[in-house]
Amino acid sequence: MADSTADLFDSVADVYDASVPFFTTFARRLVAWAEPPRGARLLDLGAGRGAVSVAVSEALGPSCSILAVDVSPRMVGALAALPLPRLRARVMDAQALDLPDASRDTVLSGFALHILPDPGAALRGVARVLAPGAALAFSTPGPSADGGWWSRYGTIFDEFAALADAPAGMGGPPPDWGELAEQAGLRYTRTAATELSLPLDGPEAHWRWLLSHGNRWLHDALGPADRRAFERRVLHSLAEHHPTRGHSLIAGAVLHEMVRP
Repeated sequence: MADSTADLFDSVADVYDASVPFFTTFARRLVAWAEPPRGARLLDLGAGRGAVSVAVSEALGPSCSILAVDVSPRMVGALAALPLPRLRARVMDAQALDLPDASRDTVLSGFALHILPDPGAALRGVARVLAPGAALAFSTPGPSADGGWWSRYGTIFDEFAALADAPAGMGGPPPDWGELAEQAGLRYTRTAATELSLPLDGPEAHWRWLLSHGNRWLHDALGPADRRAFERRVLHSLAEHHPTRGHSLIAGAVLHEMVRP
């Protein structure tokens, strides 16, 4: 993955999932849905600060050995500091897995595969490192009862993104996961939808949350005047169009499962 992507996630490592437990909540739901087996050799792919790894440890205790990998050295530093007895953390590109064939019994990934420049390469690598019959489960953004606000935000985002150079993988339509699974030699077996609503102190807090993860790239790519204009447009939209006027984070996820035959 490009160095710019590592730099982006290094820049948000200190605030990632700090204001509201977005990634933490969805990670727990992903783990409960995926049901990784006790004693599994588990890979947490694009692990961030470790929401999925922590959820696995909460669900299964120390029975699983967890390898958590991320392209961001600062995220990996945070991972390595987690008090989980069977966790190892490594800097690794999800598109170029440096792991032996058939060495993992489960792969989990929270909100990472859809932002990769080449998610197909990641799936091919996952297919190689999964043991036969083992599964990959991952989350991507999904629909929610937001009254159309995320669509409005997307329109604003795209307008300002036209003024900047997007990092590879951060723009464009979502991948066709069924097609990519077939090309990687995986069976795309099931999906599920889930959503959450988390309290916030208001539009400014919602704005700060938007800047605490991958969306940060656009803010940092804009010039000072465009940054201020982008912030004003988003704050106005939250105050005028969001169902709670920006006093809650309403978001959805789709959970996906693929199995190595």
